[in-house]
Amino acid sequence: MKKLSILFLCLLATVATQAQTSAKAKERVAEIRKLYAEAKERMAYNDQEEYPAVTNMETTWYYMAPGAGPIKHYVKYYLNTMETDEGEILGQTCYFVSDSYNSGARKIYEEYLLDEDTGKLVFAYTYEENGDDTTNEGRYYYYKNGSLAHKDEKANPEWGVTLSEDYAKQKAANLYEAMKLTTNF
Repeated sequence: MKKLSILFLCLLATVATQAQTSAKAKERVAEIRKLYAEAKERMAYNDQEEYPAVTNMETTWYYMAPGAGPIKHYVKYYLNTMETDEGEILGQTCYFVSDSYNSGARKIYEEYLLDEDTGKLVFAYTYEENGDDTTNEGRYYYYKNGSLAHKDEKANPEWGVTLSEDYAKQKAANLYEAMKLTTNF
């Protein structure tokens, strides 16, 4: 009977912890959705401004990949410029990156929402057209410590989603570092 009671208490503690984690994850997802909407709003506003407060940086590169053929990457960075009251530029922070490219017959579009202060990944999104009229979609939400809060994948089992939660973190970090090297900030 004592063993059964201990087992029951362990099970109850596990369920309670999962419920708390689930509530925490839902709260983080809601927070990220709000940040994402704000970022998209800033991007739309920036595209309409004659002298935008946000700087966009775009880059395109081409290369040949074995087994996939020619690949074209188009990356767009959305940056906030930090200035003094006198207009002196102090630096830039990147808050959003999009990357669209092909890999063989597949067309892939990815978005990365970054923390402006740290450059760390907050949210990643991927949409893939597989070349056979099927699509894959993935959304990855991260806690501030970098661990995964929630993921939502809808994929054709034959293809799977190209972007995984770990690959998204690494790619976002690489894109962020490339932006810093390019802009000298």
